[in-house]
Amino acid sequence: MVSQGTWRRALACKLLVFLLSAGAGCCYLHPIHAPQPEVLAACQSLPRCCKDHVHIFLLNGLDPMNYGNLTGLRDYVQSLGFHQTYYGQIYHYWWFQSQIRRIHREDPEAHFVLVGFSVGVNLADFLARSLKPEGVYFDAIVFLSGNHPLAPMPSEPPANAGRVVNILADGLMGSWGERDWAEDIRLAGSWHFDTPSHPETLQALAEVLDQVGEAVPEVISEPPPGLAEFQEPTPRAVRPQVSAKRDEWDFLKPVSREREVKKAASPGGKDSTE
Repeated sequence: MVSQGTWRRALACKLLVFLLSAGAGCCYLHPIHAPQPEVLAACQSLPRCCKDHVHIFLLNGLDPMNYGNLTGLRDYVQSLGFHQTYYGQIYHYWWFQSQIRRIHREDPEAHFVLVGFSVGVNLADFLARSLKPEGVYFDAIVFLSGNHPLAPMPSEPPANAGRVVNILADGLMGSWGERDWAEDIRLAGSWHFDTPSHPETLQALAEVLDQVGEAVPEVISEPPPGLAEFQEPTPRAVRPQVSAKRDEWDFLKPVSREREVKKAASPGGKDSTE
């Protein structure tokens, strides 16, 4: 007979295996396909040096199994050529804060974009406000399904944020969440976890990143000073060399002949003995 404690441990192990396997495959329930050709072309037209100065931080909400597939959204952003992309859970908030401080200090041309999903909307708002005293400016903040019942959405935008895009789920939470200071996008027929992978979300985020990338000044490498004025030397004819090397029988040659040989071999045809 199996004891009750053994049965509970076996059930707990099976449940853990199920959750881990479900977590690994949750992204298949909200797949994100490759960018549309026109979207990809618009982002690829930006110079690489501009895109590399755009730093995107994606903050997940209470979704430890990645059911909403925010990691897929991260991969989508990277496929557009924006490789300075960071993804984190709720507990990465302080690491994100330190990374943004470091980048702001080391890269004067850095441009920042925050993306928050669910409770990550509130964290993104807190993060932006916490860095305002240090002079950090966010070109754009994107809220994904912030109209959830766990925490109220921000009532006003952070003072150090430029553009705020507020993408809202529909369904049971579709009756509220709009903000007159944000660009509201309502995803018809969607629910909370559909938001990160929704085609309208992908289109809006690509447009935001393209706009931020265009604001980064393009740095064109210039040649070192004086190199542009450098000219190739004028070709000149090479004078055939006449050997003036003495041998053991030179003492038998007339002095005048020896001088003629040295004169022909010396630069300018001058006598080297003069």
